[in-house]
Amino acid sequence: MRVIQSSDGKETTSSFTVDEFTDKHDIEGGLTYLGLCNILKHAGFDWWSVKDSFGVMDAFFYGHGGTTIFVRSQHMHVYPAFYSKVTNKSLLLCKVKIVFVGKTSLVLHTVLRLEQTGELVATSSVVLVCVDTTTRRPVALPTGFIQKYSDLQNVPRPYKVSGFPRFPCSPEKLYRYSVSVAENDIDRNNHTIQSHYLKFCMDAAVQRGAREQAYSIPNKGVAVVKEITMEYMGESILNDTLVVVSWEDDINPNVIYNVIQKEGRDIFQCVITFDIAVIRSKI
Repeated sequence: MRVIQSSDGKETTSSFTVDEFTDKHDIEGGLTYLGLCNILKHAGFDWWSVKDSFGVMDAFFYGHGGTTIFVRSQHMHVYPAFYSKVTNKSLLLCKVKIVFVGKTSLVLHTVLRLEQTGELVATSSVVLVCVDTTTRRPVALPTGFIQKYSDLQNVPRPYKVSGFPRFPCSPEKLYRYSVSVAENDIDRNNHTIQSHYLKFCMDAAVQRGAREQAYSIPNKGVAVVKEITMEYMGESILNDTLVVVSWEDDINPNVIYNVIQKEGRDIFQCVITFDIAVIRSKI
């Protein structure tokens, strides 16, 4: 891998092959959405590692100094080239840019392309929040970091999760299933890996809900995702029992809403937009 920093210090460009960061492939041998999440996560690490003059890498990602960084929300758009052209040997070009800095949070925007053709593979906007590792409450970003990007404090926040719809009035429209947090779901901080909440929702939407004919999506083990919007509101740990509540949009069957609850409290929610036409063309 090679990582290059822009002259203004706000953007990094990295080039790498897919198999450097992920081995999560679907049944047809292509990269899965979890593999894509892993690539985007490492792209964020690359951005931080180049800009570690304030010690933010240690403080944020490894919990040193009593602070860490959490993903508050994220929006991903997946393009057709991701499914049709990306393999584990594909060379990708990834640009990560900081576009907003607040007192306790910042926004990174990522663009992923095939290096040889320039075709878009995926884009992502992620809101990161600095929190106290004990209280789990937001705390201020390092002073030096805020000063370095002071010109980004007064710009409008470029990304915000829109209002999540309320549960449908008809209980029969809701699909529920329980999942227990396993050891392979746990990160270095002994909490559930954030991308695994998405996995639980995908299991509900494609593997379980479709198998039991809860949705219009046919269940053939193929999940063609166009967009994902996620918001994290809480945490879970090993052996916690989580309940995934999901339902199909009344107007657009491509859209599935998901809420994950722990002891009756919402800790994660996401909206997944599928391409049903592509799914049906594969079966």
